[in-house]
Amino acid sequence: MVICGTDLVSSILPYVHILSSSSSSTYCSQCLNSSNDLKRCSKCHRTSYCSISCQRKDWTYHKHECSHLHTINDEYDLTRLFLRLIIRYKQDHGIENTSTKRSISDLTTHENEIYNDKQRYKTFQLVYQYLKSWDLFENIAEKLIFELFCRLVINTLTIHDTIDFKSIGYGLYLDATIYNHSCMPTCHTIFNGIYLSIRTISDQLNNEWTINYIDLLELYENRQQCLRSNYYFTCQCKRCLENDKHELILLDKIHHEEQQMDKFINKNDFFDAYQSSKNLCDYYSKILPFYHAYVSLHHVKHLKLELFLADTMSDITIQSTMKNTCERVKISMGENHPLTRETIKLCEHYQLEMALKNRQITA
Repeated sequence: MVICGTDLVSSILPYVHILSSSSSSTYCSQCLNSSNDLKRCSKCHRTSYCSISCQRKDWTYHKHECSHLHTINDEYDLTRLFLRLIIRYKQDHGIENTSTKRSISDLTTHENEIYNDKQRYKTFQLVYQYLKSWDLFENIAEKLIFELFCRLVINTLTIHDTIDFKSIGYGLYLDATIYNHSCMPTCHTIFNGIYLSIRTISDQLNNEWTINYIDLLELYENRQQCLRSNYYFTCQCKRCLENDKHELILLDKIHHEEQQMDKFINKNDFFDAYQSSKNLCDYYSKILPFYHAYVSLHHVKHLKLELFLADTMSDITIQSTMKNTCERVKISMGENHPLTRETIKLCEHYQLEMALKNRQITA
């Protein structure tokens, strides 16, 4: 048996990756870590780096795009990611990568589906024309170029920020492509910069490990539509087969409370935000796996609200929340993940404040 909280894949690097254009002002284009001291490329002013080392690492790819980025009007991120795949493939001379269990040729293509998908094939033609005009396809047959494009769009993962899990980029992780999708996943993807780990979130007697390709808080119809249009299959997991009608009501409640919580926080109404957060803790537990990263992140947010309202809360309640949240995040994310370390620091800071307060009272 493989127990919950086990890394099936630990800290692997992407075959190729990019930082999304919407995140370029906050994150390094190479390591995808956030930084307050980014230096922009002096030529294109489109990419930014946290260090000379990161800039040099990315130059292998960036030198081919630097003078052309201003010409990309559509599919900016995909064009840059595909450019990197072509360059990496040419560098490897098409030879299989022995450092990973999977290789480019192992990846699913769905060539026929993409060819017959008018919108997606149009996207391929657009990206193809961009890169062809940059002289990147020398000595590569168009059929192979299309195959590589198909393998890329079907197998690319969205890279999320280490702490708040927002989307910041895209990466092709060869060893992650063995995991199928489920709307009731048994493991989840965890990012630390560009490093990916896949961690179990349930105990399993067999090796049926699955991850989620899409947002699990979408309605059944939306999830299926997203999977069909992006991955060309219909999910047959237990959750989808049951298609519980009560889930519609629950998802509506979740989306409502999420909006309410954000609204209250923006208004500095932290007590009402805490009440919405408390409701969300209950709602999430009825849909998402107990140790899923999204749930763990929310419990950390809930803990922060509770600590902010500490003067109005009982110490017993806070101590219980701290203990449960730390245990949850350690299993969900791993003891060395930045979110785990941040959570532990929050708890230690509270304990220190309470110790000082008690000392003052005693004195």
